[in-house]
Amino acid sequence: MKVINYLKGISWRKYGFLLPLIILLVICCILLYIAYYNEMWEGGGDNYWHYYFSRYAYKFPEFFLHHWGKPLFILLSCPFAQFGFYGINVFNIVCGLLSAWITYRFCKELGLNSPWLAIIITLCTPVYFLILQSAMTEPLFSLVFIYTAYLLYKEKYAWGAIIASSVLFSRSEGMFVILVYAVYLLLMRKWKYVPLLGVTFLLYSIIGYFSGHNFFWYFTENPYAEISGYGHGTWDHFFLRYRIIWGRPGCITFVVGFLVLAFLIFRNREYNIFKPLQKNMKVLLLVFFPVLIFSVFHIYAWAEGKYASAGLERVFSCVVPGMTIISMYSVSLLNTQRFHFAVRAVFTIAFLYVFIPETNSFTKYPLVARGPEKVNREAARWFLGERKPGKIVYYAHPAILLFCNYDPFDRAINRECHNVTHDCNFNPAEPFYYFWDSAFSEIGPCGMKLNDLKKCPNLKLLRVFGDGTYALFVFEYSPPKL
Repeated sequence: MKVINYLKGISWRKYGFLLPLIILLVICCILLYIAYYNEMWEGGGDNYWHYYFSRYAYKFPEFFLHHWGKPLFILLSCPFAQFGFYGINVFNIVCGLLSAWITYRFCKELGLNSPWLAIIITLCTPVYFLILQSAMTEPLFSLVFIYTAYLLYKEKYAWGAIIASSVLFSRSEGMFVILVYAVYLLLMRKWKYVPLLGVTFLLYSIIGYFSGHNFFWYFTENPYAEISGYGHGTWDHFFLRYRIIWGRPGCITFVVGFLVLAFLIFRNREYNIFKPLQKNMKVLLLVFFPVLIFSVFHIYAWAEGKYASAGLERVFSCVVPGMTIISMYSVSLLNTQRFHFAVRAVFTIAFLYVFIPETNSFTKYPLVARGPEKVNREAARWFLGERKPGKIVYYAHPAILLFCNYDPFDRAINRECHNVTHDCNFNPAEPFYYFWDSAFSEIGPCGMKLNDLKKCPNLKLLRVFGDGTYALFVFEYSPPKL
């Protein structure tokens, strides 16, 4: 009882800001530690290419307008990427920490109880914790999304609209989010700020025009085909993977939180959008609707096989901060001041005891190399000691270049596999190594069958690396002696 009375006697209003900072610092240290000792990262081949575009953007300035690489991501992450993959991983961790902090501030602004829990919920959501161990674009999108919502809620309409305008260049799904914000500004009768939603688009269009692109290059150079090359799945695909994405406690608190939010809107009669919008209705429009529209788009895209959707769980990390705010409505309800301090303390401890273990229930940290990463790491260690000077490297899986620390855009050193002729009619003056892998070499632009490659004259199989699920064959081509 003495301990409880002591804790109750502390001036939390005076020192309360320390708790969220301490939580953020502890999780930051954990994330940085994991990132340093990771043997692989989330994102597969895309993960490496995002790193490459940021790493070599200073050398090739055209990358700052690379549509697939995401111009805003490349611009902001480029300085970090100069310190290697760990550097760009740190950039994403910073994005995640800022997103969690803004989410906490948002919950505090809403008057929700124990807002510091929002930091833990955001960063410890399984898919979000995982995506922070990568060079992917989702963490930046989540930061732009939640910061925009926070600014607009705080009635900082000019800055909110300008920040919102940049979401297009962090991920392509941003076009749907911008529409939601445009509607919100119209409902708030802030029409004069709507044009600011096009500021970043206008800026990049002008830069693109004077860089050899057309003015509407964002649309005309869209790299995503309407029909996905990854096939399609089922409508319940992401729902079946709810534990991998949000975790069981996260799903429960989100659903209950939405019900609480809806109840408050109806109880307080906030649903009339033609009157000045109230607090809970603003949250519905600024937070829940973007989450809903984003989710529906990806469910539809994968079910119908459109827009390069591959049914990847990681895309939902983009909206985790928004989902946290909705979840906090349920957490806050159970943490209300009407309950005794001891009851609230027990609830909080029980909640964290159930929620935090979900973070690594399916993924163990630090990430241990497996599949392509494990095989390519082993092959790179061997190859760096065996490679003969003057020979070009042809590859399909980009991991081999990362582990060899090669510049993928230096065509004098290495080239992608589709640049090799398929009829064995190789340039007799150009000796090379060919890395054939079971994941990418037979599909897409490479299209090189292993049996066909083995039949090519003057092509010698040096080594085979594999782990049962992925195989890498290293060939050496030596020009015929005249």
